Amino acid sequence: MAVKRLLLALLLVLWGAAAQPGSARMQLEVTPGLLAEADYWPGAADKAAVLILHGFLQTREFPTVRRLATALADEGYSVLTPTLTLGINRRSQSMACEAIHTHSIEHDVNELVRWLGWLGNRTGKAPIVVGHSTGGVQLVALLSSRADLKVESAVLISLSYFNESGDAGDAPGQRARAAAALRRHDGPGEVGPFQLSYCREYVTTPALLLSYLAWDGDRLRTALHRVGAPVTVIAGGDDERLDRQWLDDLRKSGAALQIVPGANHFFDVAYEFDLFDEVVAVIEGDARG
Repeated sequence: MAVKRLLLALLLVLWGAAAQPGSARMQLEVTPGLLAEADYWPGAADKAAVLILHGFLQTREFPTVRRLATALADEGYSVLTPTLTLGINRRSQSMACEAIHTHSIEHDVNELVRWLGWLGNRTGKAPIVVGHSTGGVQLVALLSSRADLKVESAVLISLSYFNESGDAGDAPGQRARAAAALRRHDGPGEVGPFQLSYCREYVTTPALLLSYLAWDGDRLRTALHRVGAPVTVIAGGDDERLDRQWLDDLRKSGAALQIVPGANHFFDVAYEFDLFDEVVAVIEGDARG
């Protein structure tokens, strides 16, 4: 068993059956005994390497992520779309709000570190990272805390934080309740129902909940300015989930912000080509720069 685990750690990946035409199903041991999965499209030697991350509790099969990944792969880019395990071995389905959640944003960041290392080693290039919705928060949490990571740039699509006005419940109230529960107990606290993002019943411990709620708009805006790589935020003009004042403040602070008129939070089929064009403009801009 020890030899097998050592080999797995050294190789980092097991080749599986093809998940999509031109892609391969990858597996990576992110912690001892916990396997994460991703789809990978190898690209041309002169094209960028791109990691695309899904939103909260979703998977690499989420339509916004899948459409963008296949379109970039068709253009010859190397594309990796991991699914965060959320503590579940080889997770391949979206996770229900009412399930017991044993993951934290720190766990998510640690998995992303492993996948970025894998992609950089595989391609010999500093990757470009792309996140959809709260996937952007997890990428910012990663990049602002790990200055040693080699990343070319970041593209954050429909960037959402964990207590915006469109979220389920009252985030300050949830934060106060979780903090009070921690004061009553040792350790992370007892598992119970809370509210987080779009989940009106999110079952977790107070400590794990707070790991996400800590990433509010103020912290996210501050962290964005600590990211060493260039960052572009792309938002839909008709995205009702976004805090417009926060986006305006972000623009005033000097962030690169692109608005796609008419697009919603998911850049549905009518706007998928607009999203693709915006992402490619960032990628090719970096390549020319």
